[in-house]
Amino acid sequence: MFVKSKYVQILFVFCIFSFVGVMSKLAANSEFLSERFFFFVAIQIFILGIYAVLWQQMLKKFTLVSAMSFRGVVVILSLIWAIVIFRENVTAFNIIGSLLIMVGIYVVSSEDRLSEE
Repeated sequence: MFVKSKYVQILFVFCIFSFVGVMSKLAANSEFLSERFFFFVAIQIFILGIYAVLWQQMLKKFTLVSAMSFRGVVVILSLIWAIVIFRENVTAFNIIGSLLIMVGIYVVSSEDRLSEE
């Protein structure tokens, strides 16, 4: 990938993956089996294809445990998309949960960086 830091790269990969949830919600808000419904489902499949290829590249750079720990970022990104795109409300529990996820990612990625040295 074009970005040197593997941590920025994996965050970018999960950012792409997080849009599957956005497309799912847009499909769910469409009439079932309508053209609009199929359009959003097709975009989901396309995004998942791109994600699958990029995910394989990330597994070359991270241990599986570290790579999977970063997947928690999808929850945070989904929360951001819910606010920005769908104008949904955020609760204190959402914020606390997001903070716990970030702490967990930091702890696991710190262990990964220490094992590289």
